[in-house]
Amino acid sequence: MSMKTQRRGRLVGLGAALAVGTVLLAGCMGNAGSTSSSGGSGAATTDNGSATLAMPTEPANIDPIMMRSLSAWNMYYAVFDGLTRIDAKGKIQPGLATDWKSNATQDVWTFTIRKGVKFQDGSELKVSDIVYTYDKILASDKSTNRVAIAMISKVEATDDHTVQFTLKNPFSAWLNQVATIGIVPEKVYEAEGPEKFPNAPVGTGPYSFVAWDHGVDYKVTRNDAYWGDKAKIKDITFSFVGAPDARVTGVESGSLDTAIIPASQVPVFDGAANAKVIEAASNQVAFIGVNTTAGALSNLKVRQAIPLAIDRKSIVDSLLNGFASPTGEPVAKGVTGYVDGFPTPKYDPAAAKKLVEESGYDGAEITLQYPSTGGSPTDPEVAQAIAADLGKAGLKIKLVGAEQASLSLSLANHQITGLYLNYWSPSSMDGDVVVSQLLAGGPEDYARSPEMAQAYLDQQAANTDKRTDVFKKIWEWNATNVSNVPLWQNTNAYATASTISWTPAVDGIYRAAEIGRSAK
Repeated sequence: MSMKTQRRGRLVGLGAALAVGTVLLAGCMGNAGSTSSSGGSGAATTDNGSATLAMPTEPANIDPIMMRSLSAWNMYYAVFDGLTRIDAKGKIQPGLATDWKSNATQDVWTFTIRKGVKFQDGSELKVSDIVYTYDKILASDKSTNRVAIAMISKVEATDDHTVQFTLKNPFSAWLNQVATIGIVPEKVYEAEGPEKFPNAPVGTGPYSFVAWDHGVDYKVTRNDAYWGDKAKIKDITFSFVGAPDARVTGVESGSLDTAIIPASQVPVFDGAANAKVIEAASNQVAFIGVNTTAGALSNLKVRQAIPLAIDRKSIVDSLLNGFASPTGEPVAKGVTGYVDGFPTPKYDPAAAKKLVEESGYDGAEITLQYPSTGGSPTDPEVAQAIAADLGKAGLKIKLVGAEQASLSLSLANHQITGLYLNYWSPSSMDGDVVVSQLLAGGPEDYARSPEMAQAYLDQQAANTDKRTDVFKKIWEWNATNVSNVPLWQNTNAYATASTISWTPAVDGIYRAAEIGRSAK
């Protein structure tokens, strides 16, 4: 029996069964596609007390106009709604829009807005609020959400219940993008502005804002006037707990109800009576990024040696406790763009060494930057293992550790000096953003290939049934040219109170309204 199988058996013994109760609604993309839903039943729910959900990081801002942040989405999905929503499995479902359609070229999208929706202050949602939200984002040069919707040419209300987007170019993943934009009430936002609104936000979501104690926690309470299915737990606290050990002890002691934990800490909960560990698929892929213009890395054979030199399985088994699956593509299973059966490079140190020798490599030092703090606790060990593997192939690697925020700044500013260890987990659950950032002109693209620039536009314009073919060509180009080296798809481990039932989402973001609690 493999380590992975043994570990899974232990988790089942801990009662790590996932409560799956989500009703999937049909939705269509592409030419004249549409979907519809009548929304939640609005049935009364019992109190079910409260729950405290641990978050590894606190967002700098929680304003859907100004901030696009992985950590902030935990609160966005509680307080705000988008036109569509991404469910726990990563699939598109109706949100404020009951149905939608696109034209044949997918550059005009029309959404029918749900009737009778109210903001948490009691005011009625209007199509003008939706137009305002998007226009406000586009008008702000400080909004980190702006880049996500920069392809909008025009957004307009075509009648009292319809909003239409005209895009600058075809974009088949538009349904995923609008899911991440929370709608705000124009009147309130204009009165409060970006300075005050985050500390007293108003949305249409399943929870209403209560308080934000900066550096400590963020509290919400159930919105009993919500248009959809009511939240299962009345009061939710998002607690900011950066230290992995503190998250583990928090669940052990009962001060936290659920927390993502390092794989190395899973055994702590063996035999625990008041807690369990839930293993959940993740949309995060670890990879080695490559500055293809830097010194020896400008040599194709040197780059082609790297994926063959890394023993993915050994690192996953020994350092990640089996909580990952080796991969050869930059997006995870479940994300649009994932290609079933795409090959993972085989560990072949002899072939890697031969390529290095054939390249004429002169022994020049190659830097490998990695998060020494602020990232995954295993990042330093993983970086050391990768450096050792590359060393066996004949490459001279210099490890350069930095705090995660500092490394992220270097990435954003296109300042990587060689190789770097990084992760991508697209919250839109679409590979478009990954291609853009890594291979088609984004800050982590050093090759600047005209072929990839065109391929990026091709996948945006392709209908749903054709996009996989385009993504396959993109991943094949990357496998040959090695602009980045996909390593493995991570698996998340959540320590959870035994009374909590939920299905962790593949994007790692809490859907607080779907978390339930049984009687103690």
